[in-house]
Amino acid sequence: MSKLAQWVMNRRMNAVIGVAAFSAIPLLVFIAGAIQALVVLRKGVAEGISVFAWGGLTALLLWVFQGDATTILILVQAALFSYVLRTTVSWGALFVMAVVIAVVNVFMLPLLMSGVLDLLLEMMKGLFSQMKVTGVSDEDLYQELVVSMSVAQMCISIAAVFLARSWQSKLYNPGGLAKEFLQLKLTLPVTLTFAVMVFLGESLGESFQFFAHIVIPIFVLVGLALVHGVFAKKNIGKVGLIAFYLVGLFILNAYIVNMLIVLVIVDSFVDIRSRISGAAPTSD
Repeated sequence: MSKLAQWVMNRRMNAVIGVAAFSAIPLLVFIAGAIQALVVLRKGVAEGISVFAWGGLTALLLWVFQGDATTILILVQAALFSYVLRTTVSWGALFVMAVVIAVVNVFMLPLLMSGVLDLLLEMMKGLFSQMKVTGVSDEDLYQELVVSMSVAQMCISIAAVFLARSWQSKLYNPGGLAKEFLQLKLTLPVTLTFAVMVFLGESLGESFQFFAHIVIPIFVLVGLALVHGVFAKKNIGKVGLIAFYLVGLFILNAYIVNMLIVLVIVDSFVDIRSRISGAAPTSD
């Protein structure tokens, strides 16, 4: 993959071709987003706009002729997130931007891609009918589809920026992304805002539930970064990480999410990593 990144960085036309080609493949759209993000991270927003203006034509055609705005939204979001990261050097600021855009998309997606959502609704209704699932109204199911798509687009865009940052690290700053990930944390105001969104989503019913659905993936990612940072500082190694993931997936199950949320909230108050003795986090 680093060879692809190197090729993309050689010439603007290479980046345009990369964005256009991978935008045409639904399962690889995050790579198109990563190329777009890498251009913004390394060369700035002006170059990013130039690449998007031509490379994004594939995504625009998909939206115009198929009614699916997913690809173009991922490209735009990846570019915006990478711009925020470039200017602030803060993943926390990127996550705030991601949450804001995801909330806006909950209201915008029915306008941008109503045909695709209607098609997905009919498919889900048919699936529920075959499974003999009852008690779910069309309105509730439609809202769940909108929220799920908004969250998925947010997560794919963030993953694209992580991939772009990884390419940037390998080409220009070896070990940079690993260091950023191991030290990743949210500021107290951001953590409390996200925690309030989870509380509102879980306690005030279906109308506000999308708040929790949007924020929880951010909490999980930051929580995993915290665990990795602590393990690295204590030199526990890969075996310990594997054990953690196995316990989390097969024993704790859904409780692992609650645990990570609590850890992130506590970390924003006390900075757990700074209070643990041991070697400074490394990329190993």
